[in-house]
Order: sequence, then structure tokens, then C-alpha cells
Amino acid sequence: MKANLIHGDFNPCGGAERLSLITMKSLLEVGIDFDLTTLKSPDIQKLENSFGKNLVSVMKCAKRVNVINILEELRQQQQGEQDNYYTYDITINTNGDAAPYYHPSFSKNNAITYCHYPSTKYHIEFENTEYLRTDLGMTENTLIFSDNRNYEDINNSKNCQAKLQSSRKREYFEILKYGYCNLMKNSIVITNSEFSRRAIVNAFGLEDIRILSPPIDIETFRNSALIINDGDDSERGDIILVISRIAPHKKIENAIKLAKILKDNSIGSEMKIVGNLYSYFSDYYSGLKQMIKELGLTDYVTFEINASLDQLLSIIQDSRVYFHPMVGEHFGMSVIEAIAAGLIAVVPDEGGVTEFVSQEYQYNTLQHAAEIIMHVLNNVHKTEQIKIGKDIDKFSNSHYIAAFRTILNELAAF
Repeated sequence: MKANLIHGDFNPCGGAERLSLITMKSLLEVGIDFDLTTLKSPDIQKLENSFGKNLVSVMKCAKRVNVINILEELRQQQQGEQDNYYTYDITINTNGDAAPYYHPSFSKNNAITYCHYPSTKYHIEFENTEYLRTDLGMTENTLIFSDNRNYEDINNSKNCQAKLQSSRKREYFEILKYGYCNLMKNSIVITNSEFSRRAIVNAFGLEDIRILSPPIDIETFRNSALIINDGDDSERGDIILVISRIAPHKKIENAIKLAKILKDNSIGSEMKIVGNLYSYFSDYYSGLKQMIKELGLTDYVTFEINASLDQLLSIIQDSRVYFHPMVGEHFGMSVIEAIAAGLIAVVPDEGGVTEFVSQEYQYNTLQHAAEIIMHVLNNVHKTEQIKIGKDIDKFSNSHYIAAFRTILNELAAF
């Protein structure tokens, strides 16, 4: 029995990447060997910094790592230029949106797709070239197919970009549409929340969508809370914490706008934004820092970029309130982590987060969020935040692994 685990890019070090690592662990525990197929070589050191060496060590168990050009492979397949011989009994795509790889042998008997949200459908419809660069890791050079190259243009980025924006652009997205639509229709589709399930149903008309919450290291974050509970209650400061990848769609600017309201009203002592930064979004990060400067928040808002897991846990222990800036978040793994660590999470009233955060901590405007945070800091005793219900265990690693095994058992190949 052999599996092919597909994940577009591990290096953002976000929730999807952690889910992929836990899925590898699940395969090993049931004795299934696997190859890893990705679009970019994993940065092991960065992954270990974010998730810890123990979890990342599972990647070393992959029999082979295939780094592919997804557009070229799908094109060859679509045009019958690629050998259809496929050696895997099971294919598991742990981030179907970012890497919509498809093979004609896929079916609901041998393929699983974890779709966090059907974003790629809309990237394709609107021919979003930024998606090609950030999600698929494509450059102007790699976007020129081998069958019709003009070699004198290959090192001229302006010429290559012109090609991308004209005759080739439509071709690329037609190829991705072929891969993505067939992947979704010819595999067991899993998603993270009812919010995302409805979005997939609306996007594809598919009804048989499974919901399986992503795996959270509940024990590690709960232990972090217990350390505070056993110590001095005053150790937690009035810090507002944001945990998020530094990327435009995460809407970090909402956190900065909130910080302005909080500081002007003397609410909280500071805001810390902890997140991984990918090179693609360095300009966005620079813009955020400039925004902080222009709003006079340099003494209130600080960033902790590419923090290690230990650093994150230390910051959580110093914080009291977690704020989630993205409206319409598909799930929100960092929200669960914060709750497990004893923080009160203040989240938007739209998205997957509303399925597990009490309505009293859901905001509809940033001013409303500020009022909730002020209430928490002024009226909720620090020790009350440590009372974590057992129902949070449904988001644990062990729960995910057990549920994923159940799905594996349904496959004819297994």
C-alpha cells in the first residue's frame, strides 16, 4: 500500500501545513508508505522553528519528494502527452486549493481532497495572476511552456510578463480549471467547517462534503495555560494578541485600526502581532509598519515575525485577549490555540469561527470589538480565562487522526 500526499507549499508554515504533517503521521500509524509531492522544496529549518522538530520529523519518512511544475504536468496530461501510469493506491491532497493536481485515475475510491475553502474557483474565474505567483510558486520563466518558447525572451522579465498577461494567461487558467474541477468531482472532499462546506456546495453543487476540523495541538497550548494557573495570577498582562500569517487576505490592517481605537481609549497595554512572513508579502508587511508609524502606534503595536513555537507560547502566557482580524475566516486554527491556552478570543461574527466562539465575544465592527475587549480586561478575572471546557478536545490531533482513519477505511484501495 502506497500513498501520494500532495501539498503545494509547506513554507508558509500555516494551519494547512500543520494539517498536512499530522496527516502524514496518520498514514504512518496505519502502516502506509507515502511519497510527498509539492511545488517547492520544503524549508525544514523554518518548519521546525514553527512546529517543532518532533512533528516535522515525519517528513523524513517520505520515501520520495517530488517537486513538480503543476501547470506543465496538467497541460501534458490534458493533451495526452503524459504517460497515464500512476503507481499510487491512495492520493491525499491536503490543500486542494493551493495545488489542484488531478490525475485521470482519481475517484472517490482512491483520492481524498482536503479543501479549506474553494478560493481557487474564483482565482480561476477572475484570472488572478497573483495566485499563480504566491500559491503555485510560479515565476515568469517557469510559466513559459516548453513546446512554444521564444528563448530570447526567457531572461527578459518584462517580455515574459507581457506573455503572461496576453495570449498565455487564458491558457494557464483553462488548464487549472481542468485540474481543479476534476479533482473536486473525483475525490472524497473534506473541509474544516460548516461555513466552508456551504461555500463548496455553492461553488460546485457537490453535496457529499465531509467536515473534519483541522488538528490542533491542544495539549501543548492547554499546558501553557496551566503553567499560568499554577503561578501568580498577575503574570498575565493586559496584552491583546493577534496570531496570523502576514498576508493581505488575513487583513492584519484591521488589527492595527483596532489598536488605534484601543490606544485612544486607554484600553490594554499593547498589541502583539505574531505571524510567519513569506517573502512574497514583504511589501505588505512594510505597508503595515508604515501604517503603524502614521497612526502613532509604534509604542503600542509590535510584530513578532517567524516566532518559534516556544516564543509563541511565552507570548501567549503574557497575554489576556486574542483578537482575530479576518472577517469570513474559513476556520481559524490560531483561535482554537488561543482558547486552549486560556485566552478569551474576540472574533468577527462571520465565518467558521462563529461555530465555536461564544456570541458574546463576536464583533460586527472594530468599535464593537474594542468594547468587548474593554469589558474583558475590566470585568473578567484573569483566572476565569483558564477554565477550558473539555469540548475543545474535539479539535485535538488524536481526534483528527481517528476521524481521518475512518475515511481511509472507506476507500476501496484500503
